[in-house]
Amino acid sequence: MEYSRRVAQLLHEDHMATVATVEALETLIVQARRNAPDTSKDEVRRTLRRAAETIEEEVGNHFTFEENELFTRLADLGDVGIGEHLSEEHRAILPLAGQVAALARGALAEGFGAESWTQFRTLAGELIERMLAHIQKEEMALLPMLDELLDPETDMELSEAYSLNQ
Repeated sequence: MEYSRRVAQLLHEDHMATVATVEALETLIVQARRNAPDTSKDEVRRTLRRAAETIEEEVGNHFTFEENELFTRLADLGDVGIGEHLSEEHRAILPLAGQVAALARGALAEGFGAESWTQFRTLAGELIERMLAHIQKEEMALLPMLDELLDPETDMELSEAYSLNQ
């Protein structure tokens, strides 16, 4: 999808990168099933590292930017509903994502045991479901609104600010 505003395009690109990460995580879980994957294998390590890095470095920054820069502008125009709804989802996703990142880091350092794999599989499954639904909402509702909300100058300022935080 192409957007006329740069900030919408940047958010879309981040969404697609996050979707690729959670899909890789889902593949890892589906392939391993109930038996913990071998964390000495390169592909498993890449997937766990990518998931932890995406969560630790990108998701929080993305959510913070939306809440501080975009939802406030929508609220100023009288549209508080979408910002409140998406912020509520952010508050549910972030702690869950933090747990998944910590478990992924632990597995990279020490491997998975039966208990840690079960916990990881359960929490990562919930995160995948929540994240995909959240991204879909933003793609369908928030990003198209930005094309109409932002003038070219504000778009440039916001896209530069967002790029600096990534």
